[in-house]
Amino acid sequence: MNFFETYEVRNPNELLAGLEAKSPYILIKGDYFKEVKKIMDTHLSENERLGVELGGGGVISILIYALDAVRNLFSNAEKMDKEIDKKLNLYKVKKISDDGLLLSLRQLDY
Repeated sequence: MNFFETYEVRNPNELLAGLEAKSPYILIKGDYFKEVKKIMDTHLSENERLGVELGGGGVISILIYALDAVRNLFSNAEKMDKEIDKKLNLYKVKKISDDGLLLSLRQLDY
């Protein structure tokens, strides 16, 4: 049962607002969802993240955070795109359809 309202977005400004508000569920619709899907494909999956954290005893998690920070520092992306990419790490892909992408806040699983 879903007790949370889904925040619907169609552009980067709306997505950044939803990410900053830490909306439990974000539904990305329209053409913009393809761009966000590309970003999410570069992030570690839940299983990959867990494997790294367990295998490295927590030390590798710090290294991954540092590598992400360096990557963002030298990225040619615009400031808003960098902020979106950083905040998307708090979310996982819940569902993908032909016309949308549903993200859920990772902390809802705990």
